[in-house]
Amino acid sequence: MRRFATHLLLVCLLVLSLPAAAKDRVWVVMSGEEGVYAETAMVLRSELEGEATLKFGVPGKLLDTQEAPPALIVTVGTVAFDTTHKWLSERYAIWGHVPVLATLLPRSAYDARVAEAGRSGRAMSAVVLDQPISRQMALIKRALPNWLRVGVLLGPQTRPHLPLLERQARLRELRLIASPAVDSTEQIYPALKEVFESADVLLALPDSVLYSSSSLQNILLASYRARVPLVAFSPAYVKAGALMAVYTTPAQVARHAAGVVRGWLVGRGLPAAQPPREFEVVTNASVANSLGLRIDEAAHIAEDLRREEAKQ
Repeated sequence: MRRFATHLLLVCLLVLSLPAAAKDRVWVVMSGEEGVYAETAMVLRSELEGEATLKFGVPGKLLDTQEAPPALIVTVGTVAFDTTHKWLSERYAIWGHVPVLATLLPRSAYDARVAEAGRSGRAMSAVVLDQPISRQMALIKRALPNWLRVGVLLGPQTRPHLPLLERQARLRELRLIASPAVDSTEQIYPALKEVFESADVLLALPDSVLYSSSSLQNILLASYRARVPLVAFSPAYVKAGALMAVYTTPAQVARHAAGVVRGWLVGRGLPAAQPPREFEVVTNASVANSLGLRIDEAAHIAEDLRREEAKQ
């Protein structure tokens, strides 16, 4: 215990001894240099220009350095977060304690690394991609007001959310139809059949065992045949055949993250991991028509959800 306290005191003294400019140095470590990663980085640069000294790059370029450590590292994407976490964990003294703000990754990926970090002493936070369950239930209630039975598949990453799912369903006078535990892809279809016997709509939650590129089409096909539409968490799923989704764009994640960085720069510290504040809704008119459903324009639904959240 005494050695740990001495080590922590040394780290604090090293931080205080950094030049003033170094305390504003922020590295943005990106999983890639194109697509959503480039979009997120561009918005971060626009939002924080003039407030921090920013440096951007992929892990192999940015972390392979002889420079003094930055005051804060922002990661963009799961690969960037995993690589940065591992790299910092292998360093000592001040490098090992550089705080990290993770963005553009699922909550499960962030939580797994936080659990590994243990007592490293490093401050960590995240703006995750997962939508609040309250928002997803509100979407179903708003878009499908007469469809009251909400089915959900429960895999290893989603099973812990069951109490919250039940609570949020009750708040909106919805009934949750939860599947038995699904621990492998072979168990997905039997669980779906059981849920489809009672559910009006199927709510998809991020879980790597349940929803992947290899399982999605089969789930969508089963959903269509059972005439139980899928409410997804990604616009790509809606394009593939889900009825609708609430999701957050890379630019919206970046604006949220920029706000966290600003707070950190003025001494507020890093908050607990947060779901995205901003969001969009997308619907699939073809799927709605084929199921005989009439739902409002996605923009109108999204505006109503934002108005509801603003009152809370």
